[in-house]
Amino acid sequence: MKRDSIIKKSLAAVLVVSTVCTSASCGMLNPSLKAKKEAATIFELLKDEDTRKLNKYFSEDVRDSHDLNDEWEVFFDSIDGDIVSYGEIKSGGESERSDFGKITFYEIVITIKDVKTDTGMEYEYISYNQIRIDKKHPEREGIGVICVSIPSDNDDGSEEVCVGENIIYYD
Repeated sequence: MKRDSIIKKSLAAVLVVSTVCTSASCGMLNPSLKAKKEAATIFELLKDEDTRKLNKYFSEDVRDSHDLNDEWEVFFDSIDGDIVSYGEIKSGGESERSDFGKITFYEIVITIKDVKTDTGMEYEYISYNQIRIDKKHPEREGIGVICVSIPSDNDDGSEEVCVGENIIYYD
């Protein structure tokens, strides 16, 4: 009887510990969810055309190799009207590397779908890629490129107008 009691208490302890561990990991904000929440902030900066704050989201590599202010001017000139709303934010194209269970590299593509302007224009998306974690090269952390899909005047689909560059790193 005493042995059954010990087994039950041990199982209960294991259950409590595993529940606490699971709750703790569920409570942690995963990179994809955090990136999607940040995308709402970036969208507001796009609405406000706040290029000074937007530039801070770019990686040091891109800020050092591009005239972002000139590129923003072309970007916003290509949009008919002022951005006012979007349909949804999606994440995808994730790439992750880890070392002994710790994430050492994490990149994600965020797509803000169905962007509308005050003139009634609708753009299929504004998207960007972002290296959120790069332990070996922290200067690479940040947005690499932001693009808007511009509808074509003919039936050839759309074209993209971009700020920054999707830099490919080999290492």
